Amino acid sequence: MISHLTGIYDHAEKDAITLDVKGVGYRVFVPNTLLNKLPKKGSEVKLFTCQIVREDSITLYGFLTREEKALFRHLLSVNGIGPKAAVGLIGKIPLDKLVMAITKGDVDLIRSIPGIGLKTAQKLVIELKEKLAKQYGVESADLTKGFGGDESVLKDAISALMTLGYRPGEAKEAIKNSGIDLSQKTSVEDIIKKALKGMG
Repeated sequence: MISHLTGIYDHAEKDAITLDVKGVGYRVFVPNTLLNKLPKKGSEVKLFTCQIVREDSITLYGFLTREEKALFRHLLSVNGIGPKAAVGLIGKIPLDKLVMAITKGDVDLIRSIPGIGLKTAQKLVIELKEKLAKQYGVESADLTKGFGGDESVLKDAISALMTLGYRPGEAKEAIKNSGIDLSQKTSVEDIIKKALKGMG
């Protein structure tokens, strides 16, 4: 398994680049966003790669960051999402926006990418929503929008509720419906107690 490559950028194609690694040319399929960030030819480039082995082919997909590679692998875990669709999503929507779209259930944004239909977009949300919320910490800025008070206390309260097994959206909704006045100084414990009481 080839996990990363460091070589000389030789040339680019529509959806791939070739890296010269000690005299061996590796063709690596990459997102559109990476093509726009390439240095001049002859420069050294490091790519974090994912090797896909099929009966009739062995292909490499490369990314500038480990986070993009990890998201690519998450996308591939969803039935119906192949490497081309996954790399297309990452190449069209910035990493943070794509993660937020999946965790917030923004099906319209996801299906705006060519090759991604409504059912596939819905499947992405259903299968990856909770997993990505935990991995990328979507208990933070986006989930604290619309609240007053100490944002750090609110983030900690949402994180604690997620640890108890609640989804990010459920945690936010529970706090919102708890009746607690977040504009007043309050503790994480108070927020959690009232949120849980409201749920029960």
